[in-house]
Amino acid sequence: MITLTERHRVAILVSLIAISVFLTYYFHAVLMFGTVFSHFFYIPIILTALWWDKRSILVALFLGGLVVVGTLGFSPDPLALDDYARILMFIVVASVVASLSEQLRKREREVKKQRDLVQRYLDVAGILFVVISRDHTIRLINRDGCEMLGYREEELLGKDWFETLVPETLREARRQIFDAVISGDGTSRGRRENTVVTRNGTEVILAWRDAVLTGDDDRPVAMIGSGSDITDRIRVEEELRAAHDEANLYLDIMAHDINNANAVALGYTDLLIEMLEGKERQMVLKLRGGISRSIEIIQNVSTIRRLHSGDDAMAPVDLDAVIRAGIAHHSDARILYEGEPIMVMADDLLPEVFMNLFSNSIKFGEPGVEVRVRIKDEDGVVEVSVEDTGPGVPDPVKPMLFTRFTRGTNTRSGKGLGLYITRMLVERYGGRIRIEDRVPGHPGEGAAFRFTLQRCDQPISARS
Repeated sequence: MITLTERHRVAILVSLIAISVFLTYYFHAVLMFGTVFSHFFYIPIILTALWWDKRSILVALFLGGLVVVGTLGFSPDPLALDDYARILMFIVVASVVASLSEQLRKREREVKKQRDLVQRYLDVAGILFVVISRDHTIRLINRDGCEMLGYREEELLGKDWFETLVPETLREARRQIFDAVISGDGTSRGRRENTVVTRNGTEVILAWRDAVLTGDDDRPVAMIGSGSDITDRIRVEEELRAAHDEANLYLDIMAHDINNANAVALGYTDLLIEMLEGKERQMVLKLRGGISRSIEIIQNVSTIRRLHSGDDAMAPVDLDAVIRAGIAHHSDARILYEGEPIMVMADDLLPEVFMNLFSNSIKFGEPGVEVRVRIKDEDGVVEVSVEDTGPGVPDPVKPMLFTRFTRGTNTRSGKGLGLYITRMLVERYGGRIRIEDRVPGHPGEGAAFRFTLQRCDQPISARS
């Protein structure tokens, strides 16, 4: 589209007025005919109205004056009613076209103002915004998008989005998806990852969203898309994933080898316990306790790793079977339980809760400590209580007991990982855990660990 400068417009108008003066002279003085030629005068009047609004009235008056001068100067007849009507039409046309032109120009200014405002919003958004028309050309792109892609705005406007910015291997598939969405045969796929190619050939991964723009007839005319550069984040995530997998590999190897070594050492210590007596036997028993603690540490690390991985899905678990298995593991302890089959939502880490609570009560209880497990089912929530007759937990320690690495006051206190893991597991299952006095108001007469689980009403199959 050719854009005329102010100088060009003035030159055109002067030429048309000169032609109008010549036509006035030629038709009146030479042809002696003054009716048709003045229709030409509408051309400079309309152009002046379009270019300079109400200044066209001055041109209309000047050209009307030519009609008067031509008629009075070259025609023996006086001015007729048609001449006055023609002059009036010049002024009316100039006024109407000038008014319409002014309204159109005002509307264009308002549209430009709104467009500039939108452009400013897009330029400070910090992400790429682009409008792609039905024919795949770029109609609008913001400053951040240009900087991200390494182009100037004028280098992208009007260019084919897919040919210019989409990797060749993905180009045809992405074009087909675009055409399907813009034609109404497909739907936008929401947030996704899209790869684009910058000016220097680097591939950038964008977190992409798009939406279809429709015209006044509700037909799709373009698509607006937005994308933020997540290339570095994706790269970091891949590196972290690789490092995580490598660390897990080392942990698996270490746990496997250490557990094998512990199993061998435990077997030999059991043999020595049977063979020795007196101080030697007591020393071997302490050795066996150290090996057991090593096994417990490895088990805790494995449990915490599984908790953080979040790979285990919740499923119905037979709580009664889990409790009885935990009691069987501590066959040398006095653990009382009367229960019946009941299903709760958990995973295969639920036995760790009871292993930790039973071990805690036995480890810190006095010789001959008694542990009792109680189950209460109310309104779809199962409350489990593990109570012991040990020395209990002082009130100041209770609020911190389930935090990581918190020690109790007992000389045999451990690192606190067991109860920390227990809390994590219970909360993972949607429950809460707390510690109370077994006998309310008497902390020295034993502790009561109480936690909740979500009941599952799925039928229980017969236990083997």
